[in-house]
Amino acid sequence: MKTQGSNGDLSQKFFRVYIPNVTEDNMNLPFVSNMISGTPLPRKVTVRSVSSGNTWRMEMTTNRESDTVFLRDGWKKIFKDENLIEPIFLVFEFDGSRVFHFCVYEHSSMCKRMRSHIEQEVIEVESDEECEDDDGDDVTVEDEESTKGSDEWPGRKERGGTSRKTDSHDKLDEYLDDELNPSFPVDLTQPRLRIPSILIKDYNLTFSNLVIVRDKIGKMKRRISVWKNRSVYLNGLSSVIRRNHVKPGDKMLCELRMVDGYHGLVHEIKVHIIKG
Repeated sequence: MKTQGSNGDLSQKFFRVYIPNVTEDNMNLPFVSNMISGTPLPRKVTVRSVSSGNTWRMEMTTNRESDTVFLRDGWKKIFKDENLIEPIFLVFEFDGSRVFHFCVYEHSSMCKRMRSHIEQEVIEVESDEECEDDDGDDVTVEDEESTKGSDEWPGRKERGGTSRKTDSHDKLDEYLDDELNPSFPVDLTQPRLRIPSILIKDYNLTFSNLVIVRDKIGKMKRRISVWKNRSVYLNGLSSVIRRNHVKPGDKMLCELRMVDGYHGLVHEIKVHIIKG
């Protein structure tokens, strides 16, 4: 089945059944063409579990005789990591490019398996000392007390669905691709980009280990880290600042984009630079 994505691209949805000791390591992918817009399928793709947040890199291959597309090897590891011990329905969505998302449905109840409350907030737990930026040129990591007060972000959403924003943040909204997307201004005086916990709570946001960061130059993959105090950080802010030649007086706005069909799962962060 093909559906229209938010960017106008066609995504393919299908389901597969996992049966312990029966399902093979390679998995047949129905409805996935071996060509995308006239170009061959990528050799490597990302497979991501919406149910757990786990992410794997998989090899895609084609049977030349039947043109059937397979995800080669690694499925047994996925089943192990997802703790699949009984027959399970896996519902997939392929973005038509390089990413597969899937949800796990319990066979006995046909209920979607979702992350627990703790798992939704904690993607990977690190010590504060281990949470170094990818670029390695940031100042020393702040302690937990230094993050106090940062939850009062200008775009905090009040109970009942209303939004309390300052005039300055209202003016920044005009730079967003979609004003309905969660967004927040970045404090450029801080060495790290912290995603406001109130924003995460209000929109029930979840993150995988890697997200796409997009700016006017292009896109890159950056790591999401969670500290022991459950603060969520995007690593690699300094490289974004450097390549966009951000100067004192400039402003930065982050817009969070969710995966189609999976409310709350952030797969891309769009960075808007407003020159002072």
